[in-house]
Amino acid sequence: MSDLLTPPLEYCTSRTPCAPPVWRRRPGVRIDLHCHSSASDERIRYLPGAVFHPLLEPAETYDLAKSRGMDYVTITDHDTIDGCKRLLDERGDLDDFIVGEEVSVRFPEDGTIVHVNVYGIDEAEHAEIQRLRGNIREFAAYVRSIDKLAVLNHMTWTQQHRVLHRSQIETMLELFDVFEGINGTRSYAHNVFAWYATRGHGKTLVGGSDSHTHRVGTTYTWTQGATREEVLANIRAGLAEPCGAFGTPERLREDVWILIQRNIERRIQDATSAWERSTCRFVRRLGQLTHPMVLFGYHARQNMLIRACLRELPA
Repeated sequence: MSDLLTPPLEYCTSRTPCAPPVWRRRPGVRIDLHCHSSASDERIRYLPGAVFHPLLEPAETYDLAKSRGMDYVTITDHDTIDGCKRLLDERGDLDDFIVGEEVSVRFPEDGTIVHVNVYGIDEAEHAEIQRLRGNIREFAAYVRSIDKLAVLNHMTWTQQHRVLHRSQIETMLELFDVFEGINGTRSYAHNVFAWYATRGHGKTLVGGSDSHTHRVGTTYTWTQGATREEVLANIRAGLAEPCGAFGTPERLREDVWILIQRNIERRIQDATSAWERSTCRFVRRLGQLTHPMVLFGYHARQNMLIRACLRELPA
C-alpha cells in the first residue's frame, strides 16, 4: 500500500466457473485505536472555562465497537484511564479490551502540545506518563523503556493550533514508529499529511475514529493476533494498515454540534433556577446559529496550517 488512494480491501472474492463470486472478509482482526468515552474532559477553544464530555459511557463505547465488528476494543480518553477502569469495574477483566490513554505531550522548548496514544498500561505507568508528559523526549524514552505501543495522533494538530517547525517534525519522526494514518474525524488533507511526512521513514500507519459521539468503529486498524498482547506487538512490528472512513468538515461540524447540544441539555436538567435554564437555552440557540461559521473558519485556518507545515517538512 503506497498511498491513500489504494486502501486495503476489506473483502476478497473467489470465483468458480458458472457460479457467482463468493465474497469473504479479509482474514485478520480489527481495532479502533482512537475513541473516547464520557471520562474525557473536552474543552472548546472559543468557550473558555466550559468543559464538555463525549456522549458515550465507557460500556457504551465498548458495546458499539463490538457491534461494528471490532475484534479488540480500547478507550483513549484525554490524560486519564478512568473510563477504562470504569468499564473493567463494571464488566470484569475483558480479554478483548486494551487499556489506552491519549496523552497531551509537550515540546519543552515552546510548549507546543501534541497528542500521543499509549496502550496496554497500568495505573503506575499512567501516573509516570502523566509526570513525564511535559517533555516529549522524556515521555518517549519512558514509553519505549516499558515496551508499550505509542501512536502519534493527527499529525497536523497541535493544542495551540500552531505550525509545526521542521525540528519538531524531525523530533516526532525520530521518537515514534507508529503514526495515525487515517483519523475518522479529520478530513483527507489532514490525513494525507501524515502519509506524506512519514514516507521513506519506515513508519507504520494505523487508523482510529477519534470518536467523541457515535462513530466508534467506523475507522480502525487491521492487524493480526490471537491475544491483545499479540495485537499490540504486531502493530509495533509494522503488521498493521489503516481502514475505514475519512472525516469530513461536515462530519466534524455535526459531531461538535451534537457534543455541545447534549452537554447543554445535561446542564438544563441539572439547573437549579429558571435563570440558569434560560441562559443554557440561549447559549444553545446561539451555538446553533454560529457554530457552522466558526467551524468553517476553523477548517480554513487548519488548511493554512497544513500548507505551512508542508513547507517545514525535512527535505
